[in-house]
Amino acid sequence: MAEISEKDHPQNSLNSVLEISVPLFSFGGAFIAILFQMQGISIDFHIPALGCVLASCFLAYLAWIRPKKDIVALTTPIYSFIFFTVPVDVSEGILLQILYAVSLTILLIRLKYRFGKPGTAVTLGKELGGTLKIYIDRTRNAFTDINPKTAHSAAVVFVRFAEGNYGEAEQGAKAVLTQEDASDQQNTLMRAMSIIREHAMLLNMSLPRPVTYQTFPKKDLGLLAISPDPAQDADAEFYLSLDNALLILFSAAWNASERDRQHLLACQVFAQKLISSK
Repeated sequence: MAEISEKDHPQNSLNSVLEISVPLFSFGGAFIAILFQMQGISIDFHIPALGCVLASCFLAYLAWIRPKKDIVALTTPIYSFIFFTVPVDVSEGILLQILYAVSLTILLIRLKYRFGKPGTAVTLGKELGGTLKIYIDRTRNAFTDINPKTAHSAAVVFVRFAEGNYGEAEQGAKAVLTQEDASDQQNTLMRAMSIIREHAMLLNMSLPRPVTYQTFPKKDLGLLAISPDPAQDADAEFYLSLDNALLILFSAAWNASERDRQHLLACQVFAQKLISSK
């Protein structure tokens, strides 16, 4: 899924600092212990080990703020407290810290490249605005006649995907697609549902991009928020289709299910990033 760069945002700056702090604190504690040992100074093993404990907490926080949670990274603080609260020999303790620091660094790299960037979690909003509002207004006529039940389902699927609940998003999309009353008027919305179902299933099972995948046909271009680039590669096309599918669900739900607007507003930051990242 497309991600927007927000280097100047205070929260993103904090996240960058925490990412650097994971190897810095974890290896730093062991380095301090080695320096003291070289100087012949006795130091309680648990003091430098505190660096690994703090690094574990930082890593767990970085895992928590991502839309898809890494259970291994989330549980590292538990192991750090277990490892570093039991009495051990100083030399063994330093070796344990170094090995644990290596593990934390590997988990941090895994978190960044497998579980995406932070900042896409659901957040509250007060009113619709920006480029998202322009897109919603532009596509209003195409979605106002959608069955309210289908529009509500679109809202549910969108919110579940935004939350990172890919299993529920997949099941919700599947339920809509199996309805017998899906009319021709809803073809674009059904295609969006099908695309989201495919991506949700892949994300839920941590599977890579398939060789063949679903995209929007040319006749749907007028309803897409982001126009595809003919020169884009397969990966870009694959994720762009997902972004457009999610935005179609947002527009359909907003325009045809007024009761769901408060829930959609809570996901506005997520939706804005999808449409503003191109």
